[in-house]
Amino acid sequence: MLALVDGNNFYVSCERVFRPALVGRPVVVLSNNDGCAIARSNEAKALGVKMAQPWFEIRHLEQEAGLVALSANFELYGDMSDRMMQVIGRYAPRQEIYSIDECFLDFAGIRGDLSDIGRRVRDEVLQVTGIPCCVGIGPTKTLAKLANHIAKSAKRKPGSYPARLAQVCNLGELAEEGLDELLAATDVGEVWGIGPRIGRQLADAGVTTVQALRAFDLATLRQRFSVVLERTVLELRGTPCIELEDAPSAKRQIMCSRSFGAPVCTLEDLTEAISTFAARGAEKLRN
Repeated sequence: MLALVDGNNFYVSCERVFRPALVGRPVVVLSNNDGCAIARSNEAKALGVKMAQPWFEIRHLEQEAGLVALSANFELYGDMSDRMMQVIGRYAPRQEIYSIDECFLDFAGIRGDLSDIGRRVRDEVLQVTGIPCCVGIGPTKTLAKLANHIAKSAKRKPGSYPARLAQVCNLGELAEEGLDELLAATDVGEVWGIGPRIGRQLADAGVTTVQALRAFDLATLRQRFSVVLERTVLELRGTPCIELEDAPSAKRQIMCSRSFGAPVCTLEDLTEAISTFAARGAEKLRN
């Protein structure tokens, strides 16, 4: 069994640790140069703020709904992530840090109630770092990721899933019939690795829920789509196809990007900006 532990609205949660007055208020964290929203509190999501939505499109919500916008502090977020991962890593012999706010745990050889362990992980992370998180548990990475989505949705959207699955969702506890009902209530687009394009193609084939994808014929799936999607379906059926990585893979790209503060209308201005970004990217590469 694997667990995926994910910090809720991570950048916003980090800011709230040091600014408790922000708790309960709609908050967004903006990207470099305050270009667009890269993190949203639940209250901001309720206002209709979308991920990566440009700031100029939502700025009116400052006056209309009390939206608070913060500039990103990536040094702070990295430090908080390190603390969170250290706490989580004590609960299993193997840990894969998947992103700044997510990690997988391998519970192989761990005895006891895994749901109870998940609740202890969540409680200790909250106590030590102040970051709320959700835990999804399943026999494969894809199912653990899906369980985490269910744990978050059951908390944030009451009625979408059974309340007992909020915050910590262990698919291993469910009978097959209960699991089928849960997957039938989940949109296929929530499956790890299925983006909008594949989601539309699956919908055209009559596959709109996770349960329908799980039951899809593998031979037809490989012929019409890809081997990658076939592996995803095997993972949904409980057959591990994606290994846990003990060490992070080497970086394959370096990005240095900013949003322009005003329209760029001349080649000279564009050249100056790109030269600056290229110089900063080269500095990162040398480091």
